[in-house]
Parts: sequence; structure tokens; C-alpha cells
Amino acid sequence: MGTPMSQEDNFSYLLGSLVLVLLSAALVEQFFDSGQMIVVATTVMSLSISVIGLGANKKWIRSTFGLMITTLLFASIGSVFELLNLDILGLLTILSFLIAATWRAAKQVIFSGKISSNQIIGSICIFLLLGLIWAFIYLLIIEIFGVAFNGVEVKKWTDNLSLVIYYSYITLSTVGYGEITPAIPIARFFAFFEAIFGQFYMAIIVASLVGAKMSQNEKE
Repeated sequence: MGTPMSQEDNFSYLLGSLVLVLLSAALVEQFFDSGQMIVVATTVMSLSISVIGLGANKKWIRSTFGLMITTLLFASIGSVFELLNLDILGLLTILSFLIAATWRAAKQVIFSGKISSNQIIGSICIFLLLGLIWAFIYLLIIEIFGVAFNGVEVKKWTDNLSLVIYYSYITLSTVGYGEITPAIPIARFFAFFEAIFGQFYMAIIVASLVGAKMSQNEKE
């Protein structure tokens, strides 16, 4: 039997889920014309299972399952009927789920006291979750304003999912290859704010955790 998820290794499960989600989005776009909705459903379900491990109380577990069901409902209805308002609701629900998961992970990473390897992994998970949060913000902007990014066509958000995720992480890491650029003020604001946030996150949070862990090991 496998080892059950615990507070000592829960971020390893979450990291595995995040990597699987990102790889799945790329593989589906590479080899299939459609199927990103399956990726969305897999994203919500796999992250829900992993995120539950971040909190032991029943309220958190019920909230996670409730948000998971709501997310899948809105996303699937929006996919079937292709209604703009339902697509927006679905995106907002997924965004809420990702923000809640990130907040829960951040609380455990920052306020858990003694620094462990699990918290270092958790800081990586938060970075990946931040990229997904901004990706869904960009998808919302495209859904609402239409042509918001040069290099991204206006089409169903699930068809843009992999491309926008790519753009989000390129921006978060400030690589900026330049094949996708924001075309309207609100898109430019979120793009430069993501770049600033990514720089400060890596410089302050991750570096501080790694430094504290090394100092802690020396004392021990």
C-alpha cells in the first residue's frame, strides 16, 4: 500500500499534479485538435485531491469539493452551449479555486515555523499556481475584451489554454520571447504586474526559505 499524504510531504503530491497538468495541456494541443476541456477537468480534480492535503479541517475539505463541483459544472456547461456569460462564470470559478489553493499553500509555507524540504517544494508549487492564476486572468481578459494580445486569436478559451499558460510563465519568469504581446492597457497592466510579482517572489520568498533552511541545517 502507498504512503498516505501528510503535512510532511503534501507539497510533493501537489507539485506532481501541477507538472502533470501543464504537461497534459501541452500534449493535448500538440497531438489533438480538441480536448482541452478534459485538461481543465483533470486540472480541477487532480489539484483538488492534492490541495485537500494542505488542510486537515473538514470545512476546508468541504469547501474544496464544493468549489471543484461548481468549477466542473460551469466549465462543462460553458463548453456545451458556448455561451459567453457561462464561459466567464467558469473562468471566474476556476480562478477562485486557484487563488484559494495558492492562499492555503502560502499559509503553510510561510507560517509553519521550522523550515523543511516540503516547504521549499511548496514555494515552487506556489510559483506554478501563480502562473496558472495569471493565465486564467488573461483568458478572462480575452473573453471580455476580444483582441487583447497580439499573437493570440480570439476563440474559445479552452483552445487558447495551452498558449496562454505558456505566455503566463514566460512573463512570470521575465523571459519574454516577444511572440505574444499585450495589445490593450488592462492586458499590459497585468503583464507587467505579473513580471514584477515573479521577480519579487523569487528574490524574497524562495531565496529567504532556502537561506533559512541552510542556516537551520548548519545549527543542527
